[in-house]
Amino acid sequence: MTGGQLTLFVDGYFANPFDATCFITLTEKQLPFSFARALLRDGQGLPPGLATRTAISRVPALQHGDFVLTESLAIADYLEDTFPTPHVFPVDPRGRARARQIMAWIRFDLRDLRWERPWWTTIYPATLAPLTPTARKEAQELVDVTGRLLAQGDLDTWSIAHADLALTVSRIRDDDVPIPDRVRAFRDHVYARPSVRAYTEHPRPPNPPP
Repeated sequence: MTGGQLTLFVDGYFANPFDATCFITLTEKQLPFSFARALLRDGQGLPPGLATRTAISRVPALQHGDFVLTESLAIADYLEDTFPTPHVFPVDPRGRARARQIMAWIRFDLRDLRWERPWWTTIYPATLAPLTPTARKEAQELVDVTGRLLAQGDLDTWSIAHADLALTVSRIRDDDVPIPDRVRAFRDHVYARPSVRAYTEHPRPPNPPP
């Protein structure tokens, strides 16, 4: 069932990489969609009227007709299954599995790095303390994994996992850990993609999230 208007509920600062996953997926698929923006605070979840319509209350959230879904990876999967072309995941099972592996790793690992380098600091100016040893180790792991994926050819064909990975690499500052030229070039190439630029350059409030 593909009928029904698409509405993407996002954090109003447009500074959430998981909102970006959904935004970029919709944009790549050339699907018309509207926004519902909210300046949310941590733990606040969705507005009450919508929260009762989804099993897990948070943003990003996608409303498609009378169906509401949260969790960015689930949303990307749903859009790929419901609107198959153009694809944002590899068509072959192994390629899709690798893409989902990358996306799951980004969401459930690298916790100290994500905490100490919030993604909004890639958009808004911020003075940040040096990484703790644990976060520095995770930053190095991120760089190493990205390098291996590039060397193995797992990133030869674009997928939504590229956007997730590049947005995560962008958290690392030049003085955190060394970023090899190949990893830096990958990040910059993904950032130049029109769908990614549409999110990173989207108008946002003048001040960062509290």
